[in-house]
Amino acid sequence: MDLKNLSVFSAANQNMQYLSAKEKIVAQNIANASTPGYLPQDIEKPDFGDDLVASLPMAVTNPKHLTSAKTAKAFQVYTPQPTSALTIDGNGVILEEQMNEASKASSEYKRMITIYNKYRDMLKVANTKINA
Repeated sequence: MDLKNLSVFSAANQNMQYLSAKEKIVAQNIANASTPGYLPQDIEKPDFGDDLVASLPMAVTNPKHLTSAKTAKAFQVYTPQPTSALTIDGNGVILEEQMNEASKASSEYKRMITIYNKYRDMLKVANTKINA
């Protein structure tokens, strides 16, 4: 049984991929904290409910009405408008904000791993009960 075919595992896997990409963007922002003219980037969080919706047996009258996670594009990286003043050399990175973002992404990633492992353990228990 491939766990990625189950909607819970697929959603957790997609969320972990997003969080990995988020951590890479934050690391890039921190690395460029002293680069003149650098503005911090961010990544757009996709809707992970698409995979759950796509797994439901529904009749789609137009292919543009529902999109599955398999057809979704890669995560969108963008440069948001600065909300605070830039440094004298035009850098917009605020290290405290970036460290906070890194901490949030890391704790969310750990939470997703916990959820993933709990569901996997539940399936193991259910499988041993069936085979016994």
